[in-house]
Amino acid sequence: MSKRRPDGFAGRESLAAGRSSFAPISALACAIILSTAMCGCHSARHQSAPSASTSSATPTTTPSAAPIAGIQPLPVRPVNKSQPTTPDHKCPATEPNPPAAPAATLATCDIGRTTVYALGPETMQLGLIQVEPPKSVTADFYEVTLILDPPSASAWASFTAAHLQDHVAFVRDNLVLEAPIIEEQVTSGRIAMTTQTAQAAAQLAQLASRPS
Repeated sequence: MSKRRPDGFAGRESLAAGRSSFAPISALACAIILSTAMCGCHSARHQSAPSASTSSATPTTTPSAAPIAGIQPLPVRPVNKSQPTTPDHKCPATEPNPPAAPAATLATCDIGRTTVYALGPETMQLGLIQVEPPKSVTADFYEVTLILDPPSASAWASFTAAHLQDHVAFVRDNLVLEAPIIEEQVTSGRIAMTTQTAQAAAQLAQLASRPS
């Protein structure tokens, strides 16, 4: 998500030099010299224009909103099915590397290993420019906010508008970070994830901000 004035100094200097040179001379000579000085003034103005243009072009190299390097894109997948883990229905074995292929389905759990998910192929990958540190929302909840880059913010706004009530999952290391149901269009470019302990929030922030 970029974050001339004409330079007449040389011309004025020529005009001042012209005044000091014609004081002792006759009025006619004075007029001639004054005319010459004025021509010199105009000439200086025309010559100074390129230098003014050159110097004013330099600030255009000032960097604009330098990209914040290094956060891996965050995959988004549809949730086809979810259910709490039980002794008879445990989390499937998953490995963080390599990540599941975008076109493949994924059977996995959340990072707390409390829920089993059956996920469809990737819908999109969201570009992140920042993951804010966890903060306490209430005595029982902590929040981690993800800030999307402009293209992803626009894509997410369009997606959420078209998929109200859909169940989706944000995935990292083949595990579900959070699986919200879309209740309204999200136009803020921010995604807030919640969890119930400070330790879980720290883990969530660490995974979400994984360097690329």
